[in-house]
Amino acid sequence: MISYRISVCQSILIRSIKMSVSAGTVANFVARTHENLASTEDAIRDALQETAVAGVDETGMRAEGSLYWLHVMRDDQWTLYYQAEKRGREAMDAMGILLTFVGVLVHDHWKSYFSYAAVHVLCNAHYLRELLGIVDRDGNQLALRLMKLLRLSWHYCKGFKTIGMLQMPGVIHERIEKIYDRLLQRALTKEVAYMEKQRQELGRKKVKNTKAYNLFKRLIEFKTETLRFMSDFTIPFDNNGSERDIRMAKLKRKISGCFRIADGGAFFARIRSYLSSARK
Repeated sequence: MISYRISVCQSILIRSIKMSVSAGTVANFVARTHENLASTEDAIRDALQETAVAGVDETGMRAEGSLYWLHVMRDDQWTLYYQAEKRGREAMDAMGILLTFVGVLVHDHWKSYFSYAAVHVLCNAHYLRELLGIVDRDGNQLALRLMKLLRLSWHYCKGFKTIGMLQMPGVIHERIEKIYDRLLQRALTKEVAYMEKQRQELGRKKVKNTKAYNLFKRLIEFKTETLRFMSDFTIPFDNNGSERDIRMAKLKRKISGCFRIADGGAFFARIRSYLSSARK
């Protein structure tokens, strides 16, 4: 009976001192945390500047009713987010790393990245999705064979890596490159013939390039950047790590919508940089 009375008194006391936290207080907490993490953000930026392999990506974020862009640069230990009004070179320069970064840069072929003097590697997961779209839309068997070749190449790389090798054996590497070249030349020739037929049927001087033609041409022109994962096993096959790190921002946008002010996005970027790096 006594213990029951004590517990009741305790619950009454707790309810009597319970206080609600206003939105302004939370906003002050966030602003203070953002200020305190300034040196941490600098440390993350310095670490990524010296990393050997880094992935980059960007996604749209809305603030003050306008479209902003959240950029991410990351490796296996560090993540840096940066919000900007632009998606291209201007925002990337302001991020403060890529201008002097000389390591391997993994990305999804956004042209602005090629303006930097890094060793470029293209995301093969993006290529596989694009090839799958061509297969589903056109039933293109050459695109299907290219998909299988890329997957098989990555399977070989993982196998050789498990036995301590640092790159794919030269004989196998050369064989894969020859098959890659032959498939793409056949695929490109087929698309050129199809476009010429369309041009004649429509009676035009020129017709729009097909999506398949543009993809096959890009795979030929950027062969080195696409297949670089075979010559160095420290280089990833895809840029999925960057997409995973940026997924939280997409989730926040889906649930919470936009930031009321642009500073809200900047606060989120710095705090999230700390949390993601700490988790790693």
